[in-house]
Amino acid sequence: MSEQVATRLVSSRSRGRPARRSALRLLSASLVLLPVIAALLTGWYHARFHTWPWSSSLPDRVTYCDRDYTGPGRPVTWAEADVLESGTVRDVGRARVGVREQSIYANPLSEQARERADPPLPCAMAVYLRTDGDRVAPYVLSGGP
Repeated sequence: MSEQVATRLVSSRSRGRPARRSALRLLSASLVLLPVIAALLTGWYHARFHTWPWSSSLPDRVTYCDRDYTGPGRPVTWAEADVLESGTVRDVGRARVGVREQSIYANPLSEQARERADPPLPCAMAVYLRTDGDRVAPYVLSGGP
């Protein structure tokens, strides 16, 4: 009888160990995989939005009206932007900047003015993102028609 008791004790102890080993393997694998997944998602975010997810800085590129605009340039006031654009700069769309969205400002050309040229002109030659209360950073059209 003592052999049966000893056999039961050994078998009950060994049953818990494989489960514990499996849990430790799963924990170890997740500790390795989580940073790798975070790095991949961060890289994708930077490639897609041209800024880091945690960044409060402005992106290197903004897309508006299916065209890319590069910048940012030296921030100017709203009044200076109006003078540079020979008209009123207004809200024309949105851009993702870090983890938030930000308004894109421009003085877009009318459809008639765009279509008169061959090839058609872009919607705007420059766009702006707000940097703080009274300042906007200019972005200029990238590339050609």
